[in-house]
Amino acid sequence: MSLLRDLVATAGDALRLSSDLMRYKVEVQAQALKRGVGRLGLCLSLYLAAALVIGTGVGFILYGVFILVARATGLGPAGLIVGVFLLLIAVVLLLAGRSAAKKL
Repeated sequence: MSLLRDLVATAGDALRLSSDLMRYKVEVQAQALKRGVGRLGLCLSLYLAAALVIGTGVGFILYGVFILVARATGLGPAGLIVGVFLLLIAVVLLLAGRSAAKKL
């Protein structure tokens, strides 16, 4: 009987250790996942802030171009010229993006 009791106790200890090991592995993976999500959130927020600053800079550059063209041609034609130029750039970018998407 003593041998059987020792065998059952050893099996119970092994199962508890296995359960503890699995719980530890899950906790470690959860912590790694939380760190990864935190880093991703930080990177995305920094990229968003950079995109806003870049957009503001491009807006000021476009306003400067508009002012220069407006001095030479007047307000109405300057708006048309800058607008058509931006529209052409957008069309070229869309066509390039569609071409790149087809290659993938």
